[in-house]
Amino acid sequence: MLFVYRCRFASLITLIIIIAGTIGAPVLTAQSFPRPGNNDEVSLLGIYFSRAPEAKPGDFKGKYGLRMDGPDRLKLNLDNSDWGVLWFKVEPGIYTLVTADDFHISPGIPDSVEVPPSSIILAPFRLTRSADGVRTGRIDEGDRQRSGRELALHIDYPQWSGRNLIGFGTLRPSLDPETLQFGVSISTDPEGAEVYVDDVLAGAAPLAFSMVGGKHRILIRAAGFEDAVYYVRLEGDADIDAVLQPAEAGPMDGERERYSTLVAPFVSMSGQNDQLARLFADTLLLTLEEDERLDVVPSAVPWVQRDALIHPDFLPLEEVGADLVVSGFFAEVDGRLNIQANLYDVQAETIRAAVTWFGTAGFDIFDAMDEIAVEFAEEVDRVLPAAGRTLITRQETVFSGADRGMSLLARKKIIRKRWEDRPNVFTIQSGFGGFLEEYWLNDSGFVTDVSKFEGPVFPITLFWDRDIGPRFAVGAGSSLALGVYRYNNDPKEDRITWTASIFAGPRLVFRSLRADIYLSLDLQIQYSPRITYHWVDGTAHQADVGSLLYIDLPMKIGFRYYFNRRVDTMPIFLNGGLGVSPLGYRFDLGGTGQAGMMETCILFNLGLGIRL
Repeated sequence: MLFVYRCRFASLITLIIIIAGTIGAPVLTAQSFPRPGNNDEVSLLGIYFSRAPEAKPGDFKGKYGLRMDGPDRLKLNLDNSDWGVLWFKVEPGIYTLVTADDFHISPGIPDSVEVPPSSIILAPFRLTRSADGVRTGRIDEGDRQRSGRELALHIDYPQWSGRNLIGFGTLRPSLDPETLQFGVSISTDPEGAEVYVDDVLAGAAPLAFSMVGGKHRILIRAAGFEDAVYYVRLEGDADIDAVLQPAEAGPMDGERERYSTLVAPFVSMSGQNDQLARLFADTLLLTLEEDERLDVVPSAVPWVQRDALIHPDFLPLEEVGADLVVSGFFAEVDGRLNIQANLYDVQAETIRAAVTWFGTAGFDIFDAMDEIAVEFAEEVDRVLPAAGRTLITRQETVFSGADRGMSLLARKKIIRKRWEDRPNVFTIQSGFGGFLEEYWLNDSGFVTDVSKFEGPVFPITLFWDRDIGPRFAVGAGSSLALGVYRYNNDPKEDRITWTASIFAGPRLVFRSLRADIYLSLDLQIQYSPRITYHWVDGTAHQADVGSLLYIDLPMKIGFRYYFNRRVDTMPIFLNGGLGVSPLGYRFDLGGTGQAGMMETCILFNLGLGIRL
């Protein structure tokens, strides 16, 4: 339905701006998860700590305080928790641990971390508290995954989106706090087998636990039996019944399984540097060629970004039969270099091994790369299976719940896929309504005001919107309205008229599974042809007005209701809306003095649309 009411506009429009702000505390502590604020260059630094296995909570009295110095001074308060992560909002730069009583820096373990701008970085060391004090150690993959999951629990994380994620290891830390978790039940024959989920020991079978949706690697291991490896994609609750096969004698060295391994140039996070990117890859290539388990080939690989992570695009690599990818990242900031070499498992879509190095960006890079290559080869040797065991498998299972359409994970996938795959929205609307305007007419020195009521009006409106993000779109359209009008003076006879308009502007969109709600602000130009007026002042008079050109700013709130949730076909929807135009100006193209401020408009519309 379209209804337009126009009346005289003679008041000013009041614009109210509300400004809210907060002032952060000058001392940087990890008491609560920090917000990024308005500084796009600010970064988030995480420090992993744990309690020594031999220590008990009662061995500690209060918190143990440490300090890191850098562009900001960080105060590290370690409590008696089993483990935890201290989060700090920091300015970019190099942060170094400050020695203190009962604090021991282990040889060969980094005692500093370089924080690039606009990043979320996990320090390359862990702090372990015991009854004798605190010592540093090397952070492992389990620590990285715990840190990633702990990061995901904070509701404020989406405000940090867009920052580079460094040092977390796994490619799938669940960073969306609204992601739905599914139940997983695992039973084995024989019972008591160890169950590893994404390389972290989850317990002994039979076992039941909850896990976020997506792709996961589940390893089941028991003494005297072959390992069972499952790659599962969770979209619902999962039940896994694993029957382990007795272990057979391992093959001879010549029969050892070989892995197709691509070595790709590193990715620069601080500006293009093809020479360093190629140098790091070539050094690892020469070292890994000596491993008989690897078929090493230099190659360029496609890269994609998921949330704050950048990683190889695994789908085309899996299609060409690649098992592993060797590559990584480096950043050069103020003469300091940060290098991370990664071993990616294509099927598991995760990082199997990683080595990080910090140092000056000088000639010692060549010596550093030799050290990195040796340490990386040791890490590869550690994660590759012993002879006769399989690391890579082509088996993948998808678990879908019966109520998948109602699950939050499925909802989010459908909503996102709808606007990403079909961003163009075409709508046609029609209806009826009317509007009222006032004019001042002069005939032979006699001036009178005439009210024109136009209605019913039958419009046809076509418009196109283009989604440019999860919350924003742009649109444009045109309308042609045909109707009749009458005036408030005699004789009251109906006459046919028409108007045409074009409009364009931005939209703010709120999406759900079955409906979208959008707010729009358009610049509209409308044309109305010449109109003839009559009135009676003893005798009949006649005057022509126009033609007229209107410019206004209609604001609209509208909705789209989708008839189905499928995204593999073109979604069809019902469209309706309510609009208000609080400001406009009328130009009299006929020169009869009718220019000036005009109308407050209210619009209702109803129609159908389709996404393409």
